[in-house]
Amino acid sequence: MSFVNNLNRSLFSCGFYVIIYNIMDRQSIENKINDIAKYFADKQPENITFIDADTYDYELFTLYEKWNQLVSAAEFADYFSYIDKLWELLANWKPDDVESIQTKRQIVELAKKHLTKAIRNNKFMEKQEILNGISKELESLSSENPRDFCFAIDCYADDYDEDSIRALILKWDQSGYKDFNELFPITAKLVFELKKANNGIERSREDYAAIISLAKDALTEIKDFKAFD
Repeated sequence: MSFVNNLNRSLFSCGFYVIIYNIMDRQSIENKINDIAKYFADKQPENITFIDADTYDYELFTLYEKWNQLVSAAEFADYFSYIDKLWELLANWKPDDVESIQTKRQIVELAKKHLTKAIRNNKFMEKQEILNGISKELESLSSENPRDFCFAIDCYADDYDEDSIRALILKWDQSGYKDFNELFPITAKLVFELKKANNGIERSREDYAAIISLAKDALTEIKDFKAFD
């Protein structure tokens, strides 16, 4: 029996590391594609040559092949729409062709559009990570017992830990997103109540129960926003 358990554990571990490796490899592909886009975005159109086209046509083909091996569910052309069009321009460039300045400008423009989209996607992911962190804290707070909450309140009210609710809200505001308190009034009220109750004076169980109940409402508020954002 122990052999079977160990085997299952080993298979699970292998599967876990394969998933992590694929995620890292996918990110590596995206980073390399972003580097190619940056190369062309920084170029003056008239300075783009056939050597550029030939070099990056081959590199994009290699990345395309790797992407298809890892991410069968996401079509390369759909995920990298601007890069796919840029790649087509590079692939159609023949050694004896004298590409027009319009084509070269189009290459630069497509590279810039890809980078703008990538930056926007990264900001979206950062936003989701902040909200996931707040949700995790709210889930923990929601499961607290009012009887023992006086011993735990400072963990939720302080902002010393970078994963605390207040620290994550500060990170949200510093990232330039829409005002947190305006978007999430229930969560903002919860933070206010936590700070007010964290003054060293023990409150009644009813007061702590009200804060925990507010945390549950705040968690629903965050989840609703994530669902429709």
